Amino acid sequence: MSSGLSDQLHGVPLDRENQDLKEIIEIAFQITAQLEIENIIKNVVWSFVSKFQTETVTVALPGEIDETAVQVFSYRGLKKEDLGLTLPSLQPLFAFLDKDEYNQIPFSYLRDNFPDKEVVDRIAKLAIDVLVPLRTDKGSIGILLLPRNGAGDSYGMLEIQYITRIVRFASIAIENASLFRQATTDRMTGLFSHHFFEKSLDEELERARRYKATFSLVMFDIDHFKKFNDTYGHLQGDRIIREIAKLLCKSIRQVDFPARYGGEEFAVILPAVDVKGALVVAERLRKRVETFGFPSSDGGAPLHVTISVGVTEFDPESAYAPSEIIREADRALYQSKENGRNKVTVSAPRSS
Repeated sequence: MSSGLSDQLHGVPLDRENQDLKEIIEIAFQITAQLEIENIIKNVVWSFVSKFQTETVTVALPGEIDETAVQVFSYRGLKKEDLGLTLPSLQPLFAFLDKDEYNQIPFSYLRDNFPDKEVVDRIAKLAIDVLVPLRTDKGSIGILLLPRNGAGDSYGMLEIQYITRIVRFASIAIENASLFRQATTDRMTGLFSHHFFEKSLDEELERARRYKATFSLVMFDIDHFKKFNDTYGHLQGDRIIREIAKLLCKSIRQVDFPARYGGEEFAVILPAVDVKGALVVAERLRKRVETFGFPSSDGGAPLHVTISVGVTEFDPESAYAPSEIIREADRALYQSKENGRNKVTVSAPRSS
């Protein structure tokens, strides 16, 4: 520790130091309890906005599916907002920060020393004062960008110490959340995996039984997908699957559970939704897919596909096992296919 920082720390009243530590411990508990990356970032944002009244907080992370892409989470105050930051890649910034293992750098240092001036100019538009790498023992996994504090001042050494401590906990939490997501999601689509879907369906069934609640299951697949692959190729087929996964996520609630069941087949658990509500969701998705122009790999005219959908509702009085619920939804799906495809069919739950 430098003598300047040591002197600053020795000059800090003990009650302030204790208060800072209490705050950091409380925030660390909140951060490390999360398995959703966005919730971790929200807690980080809250801590810096409340502590420093900073106008914005931005975190840049590698993409969840394509790590060469960049995810940007920006907040103005406590409200998520697109601040217009786009970065082609984080790898050059990571290499720059990891070279000398900086735990933070002022923006002025980046401006004067980072070779890619276009990236510097893009970051400069956010009026950034300090950059802090999110780092684990594997190296940098993200970057925090902070403007000056609410009073318009740069951060002092004690404030930087506070920030880097919070970021250290956030880095570990984000890495754990990423590992959890990798273990539970389908890499191509970002939806939950078949294995994790089955585990979650079993848990939802037990929850519904215990609380005399209900839920619905929607299953669907892409019509004539083998023929589509034979005509346009598997790379175009994979692109269709990814785009349908996006349409699916736009058609459901945050509490719902979308999964890639296998190949071109998908499944969605809808907690606390009866069959009438599930039918609305299924029809909305079917129409979105039917009318969507899927980008063509060769840049030609948009392509079109349809889906066939099966819907069933869990009855708390029945003796369903997860496999039986899946079978009911799957039976309804194939009824949709037999009746001409591009349809939604409801399978009424059987009585116990």
